[in-house]
Amino acid sequence: MSKEVIFIADDFGMTREINHAILQAHLSGILHGTALMMAQPGTEEAVAMARESPTLQVGWHLHLDDSIPATMPAWPWGTSTVRAGFSMGLVRSSRELMRREVARQWELYQATGLECRFINSHHHLHAHPFVYRALLDVVGPHFKGWIRLGRPRVFRPSPVTFLWSALGWTYLERRRKLSAWRASDTLWGLDRIFCMQAEEVCTAIAGLPDGFHEFLFHPRTTTCPDSLCLLELKSRLAS
Repeated sequence: MSKEVIFIADDFGMTREINHAILQAHLSGILHGTALMMAQPGTEEAVAMARESPTLQVGWHLHLDDSIPATMPAWPWGTSTVRAGFSMGLVRSSRELMRREVARQWELYQATGLECRFINSHHHLHAHPFVYRALLDVVGPHFKGWIRLGRPRVFRPSPVTFLWSALGWTYLERRRKLSAWRASDTLWGLDRIFCMQAEEVCTAIAGLPDGFHEFLFHPRTTTCPDSLCLLELKSRLAS
C-alpha cells in the first residue's frame, strides 16, 4: 500500500465568494477537489465552474442542516446539527423528510452531468446511522467513488482534542468497516476549521503511514487563511 494524500474543500456552491475562493485554490494552489452542495445560491455557478475545470475533482456535499433544503423552505430543526441528529434518530417523520432530501439532492447532482468522485456531508451528518442507510439506498452499493469516514486526527493533541478524536473514531469505525464504498483512512482539519496552517499540514504529511489521508479545507474568500494555506502548500510541497 502507498501513501495517498488529498486536499478537499467543502461547501462549493454555497456562495459566489466561496466558489471563487475554491477555484483559485485549485488553479493557483494545491487543492485537488471540492464537495458540491445542491440547491444553494451559488450552485449553478459552481456547476459551470466545475465543467470548465476538468482537473478539479468534484464530489457531493450532502447537507441536512444550516443550509437551504432542496425539498422545503427550511429545516424543521433550524441550523442545529445536534437537533438534526437527534430528530432524525428519534422521530420517524424526520427520517422520512431526510430520506426525501437525500434522494432529491442526489437526483440534482446527477442532473449536472458531473462525475461524483466522492461523498461527504455538511457537519459530517452522513455518518449518522439513518443518513448512511439512506445514502446506501439512494446511491447504491456500486458507487465507484470514496466516502469521508477517516479517523479524525488533530495537529496539536491536547486532552480535549484527544477525547473528541477518540470518540469520533469509535463512532465512525463501524460505519467504515461496513462501508460498501472505499473510505478515507484519516481526516485532518477538524481542529483547524477556517484556519489551516501550511507548516502544520507539511509536518503531518511527513509523518503519515501508508494509506488514504484527507485534509479538509473551508475557503471562504480568496484571501482567507484556508485559501492562503493552499497557495503556500503548492510551493512547499513542490520543493
